[in-house]
Amino acid sequence: MTLVSTLFSVLATGAGLAASGAVGEFAKGAGMATFEALKARLTDRHDVKSLSLLEHARQNPPFEAEVKAELAKPEIAQDRELMELAERLREAIVALPAEVQARYAVDIEVIRSGGNLLFKDVEGVKAGSASSDGDMTFENIQAPPGK
Repeated sequence: MTLVSTLFSVLATGAGLAASGAVGEFAKGAGMATFEALKARLTDRHDVKSLSLLEHARQNPPFEAEVKAELAKPEIAQDRELMELAERLREAIVALPAEVQARYAVDIEVIRSGGNLLFKDVEGVKAGSASSDGDMTFENIQAPPGK
């Protein structure tokens, strides 16, 4: 994995955790503080402007490409403090319980349908509860890459 891909991966995962209900677990291990410090370093020292796109970048290829292009600046690879922050963030993510780390293609608290629920070629579904009074179909859904 390239440096840019590694940085993107930890940043996108951090953004996803920060935006999800997992933020409590993430913050307990100082993951959130490290994530914010890494973003601040990229913004303040390296003028990276695309970090606001992180939360949706994995599902939006142009967003991902924009973030990765900015992360490819040569001076970023030379920033030892930034690399240390990225490694601390990676360690904070790895230290989370597996159920917090897991990402899902479909993550819905309650699924209700007026009839049958059909999941066909679906990978990575999480729901607190599911009920059906009518048809509901989920088809050809993939979990995010690497999960």
